[in-house]
Amino acid sequence: MPDILAPVESLLPGEYLALALLRLRPMHGYEMLHIAQDEGFTEVVPFDRGVLYAYLRKLERLGLVRWQEVRAGARPPRKEYHLTAEGEALAEHWLRTPVERMRDVRQEFLLKLRLLDEIDPAEAEALLDAQIAACRRYLAAVERRAPAGRFGSLLRESRRSAALATLDWLERLRSARKGEA
Repeated sequence: MPDILAPVESLLPGEYLALALLRLRPMHGYEMLHIAQDEGFTEVVPFDRGVLYAYLRKLERLGLVRWQEVRAGARPPRKEYHLTAEGEALAEHWLRTPVERMRDVRQEFLLKLRLLDEIDPAEAEALLDAQIAACRRYLAAVERRAPAGRFGSLLRESRRSAALATLDWLERLRSARKGEA
């Protein structure tokens, strides 16, 4: 089996979203698009029809998805996409790995958390805990770094402030979710 992490750096958040949607179940592109729109995923990643099919072509070229033609009654045939073993392994890895950059919390982390809520709620909680730990590590690294000049001081304080706000939000989210249980 090829190294599942080899294509990681070349995939866009929307391509990972396509893999994760197919982790739910095999489906055709139109269904993927509707789920993404209904869930609001399109607020954080490009996922219109043209973009989605470009993602699917790339994922197929990388050997992460395959399709088969499916007919339903008199309707035209549709391509139903499914993950390959490599695609499933990569989707699982992506879903369960916290993001390292604070700006990615507002995009990729939110996608991962929502999708894991559907796939495996216990893993969603584990991801939230891991994301809080990653945020704490980031904050500690920012605080250890000596600023270089006035701009460096501004940049450090901006990063520190963003990390503190993100950490506060993540901890409140965790508390609220535990209150739901």
